[in-house]
Amino acid sequence: MKLALFFFFFLLSTKTFAYTLNIVTELFPTYQYLDEQGNLAGPTVTKVRNILADADIDYSLSVEPWHVAYSAVKRDPNTCIFSIGRNNQREDMFNWVFPVGQFTSSFYALKSRNLKLSVLEDALKYRTAVIRNNFSHQYLKEHGFNEQEQLVVISSFSKVLEILETRKNQLDLVVLGDSQVQDASKDNKLMQHLEPLLKLENINNQLYFACNKSVPDYILDKLHSSSKSLYPQSLLNR
Repeated sequence: MKLALFFFFFLLSTKTFAYTLNIVTELFPTYQYLDEQGNLAGPTVTKVRNILADADIDYSLSVEPWHVAYSAVKRDPNTCIFSIGRNNQREDMFNWVFPVGQFTSSFYALKSRNLKLSVLEDALKYRTAVIRNNFSHQYLKEHGFNEQEQLVVISSFSKVLEILETRKNQLDLVVLGDSQVQDASKDNKLMQHLEPLLKLENINNQLYFACNKSVPDYILDKLHSSSKSLYPQSLLNR
């Protein structure tokens, strides 16, 4: 009997110890990017790695396009994601474990178009590019924009300038993270052809580390405890 109990607890502890958390992210300068050596770096990456190390959690980390990462965290039970914005549509989908940073987003257009926006409703008369299922896509849908009239849904912004320049009769605006534009403008002179027209206001501008609801509570508790210990100034009550 004692031997059987020993093996039971041994297997239980081995299973716990062997748990590996799957973490997905995207390239999102200046929060997370590839450094000169091709390694994932940035302030959010440092924060996430520090918390995982303090919590003593084994993990794998992969970089994917946003739509792939977002699909993975919705689908896979042992998966977490960063950096993700929090909104009404996503609120009950994930466990929001700790904040990793703040962001702002704006409508951008080619300077040559001479477009003007004063309030969000002004953009309803234009066609705006958004990444599928990203924060701005969901935000604009919540505020009356739809994919039949105002939105052009794309998979990434890697060719956003090309799209704006070649589809001038079909596309007017694009919503981008302000830090993305500032960072890209350092090396890409074409990005300097864009100008910000209107910032998205009245939004939760925090970025988070969030997990699939099937991630075990003891993992979430360890992450929350470590985030509280290491970064008490940005503690999130979940």
